[in-house]
Amino acid sequence: MPTTLPQLTQDLDNDFVTTWYEIRPDAMDNILNATVIWAALVGAGAMKEQVGSELITRTIKYATATAVDVAEGDTLPQGETESETMAIWRWRYTAGHVQRNIYKDQQNNGPSKIKSYIGQRLDDAMNALEQKYEANLVNPIDTAETAKTMQGLNDLVPPVASRTTGTYGGIARPSTYTDSGNGVFVGSGTNSWWGPKYLAGTLASVEDDILTDMKKLYNSLHNNQVPPNLIIVTQDIYELYEEFGLDVTQIIKDEGSRLMDLGFEVQRFKGKPMIWSPGIDANNVLMLNTDFIEIVYDPNLWFDMTDWKPIPLEAERIAHILCCANMISDQLRRHGRLTYS
Repeated sequence: MPTTLPQLTQDLDNDFVTTWYEIRPDAMDNILNATVIWAALVGAGAMKEQVGSELITRTIKYATATAVDVAEGDTLPQGETESETMAIWRWRYTAGHVQRNIYKDQQNNGPSKIKSYIGQRLDDAMNALEQKYEANLVNPIDTAETAKTMQGLNDLVPPVASRTTGTYGGIARPSTYTDSGNGVFVGSGTNSWWGPKYLAGTLASVEDDILTDMKKLYNSLHNNQVPPNLIIVTQDIYELYEEFGLDVTQIIKDEGSRLMDLGFEVQRFKGKPMIWSPGIDANNVLMLNTDFIEIVYDPNLWFDMTDWKPIPLEAERIAHILCCANMISDQLRRHGRLTYS
């Protein structure tokens, strides 16, 4: 006896959902390893789970108590030191969709076509999510933190023109920046502790200065404490470093690393991986410490498929794949930007 239309529709609904959850682990790996920056962050352990809650929060320590020298007859110090505040980020949601119609369902029903039909529709959804998450990493800065898109690298290390504008984690960015004495600019004024470090280079002499400038920013971020451990540049600067980095001991190609295993080419500067991405602003170098970068996601809403829904008055059915995540950093001073102009 022929299958009824409602039964065919229900069977395909179930087949799509079952197939998605069978391939979901591989799909997540493929999407998050498809671009070199995502692969580097995932490999560094930046993915952090948080189940539920309306907000993502971190306690930020911005000051320490002060000790003083005393002698007989002196008044001992007193008073509590306000040293902590709360940074707050909102969840950001991304949706892909899978759509089909009754006519295609009927035409592709049967063992010889149904698998490829389901596979094609799911591939389209995965490709859309892959492209979206690649773009999310280099979204324009969200100074008011009200956008729908995930906050990315330009929020962690804003372009120079935006470095004193708006908030990050609900905390106002530094009100001004001043030269620390060696050409590296650090936050000053209000919330001086809540900003990355910056170095301005001269584009006309970049071939001569690239190594010197990178060393200066690297050492300023290191500060004999924790060095940056991921450097992201443009293709032009990547090739320039390869060509004009005269200190050949610094130019080492990765072999046997996770990024190389995934097919990405990586150079090293002071032993730290250097990668390039077309999404980085022209003539810019980002130096990051991945120990202080988190991509917080909810495992209960992470590449999960909704129920299939009919589109009113049409022969179409649609399901969505939903992701819930945001990128945060609780120590912005660990990151820096070198800009040539």
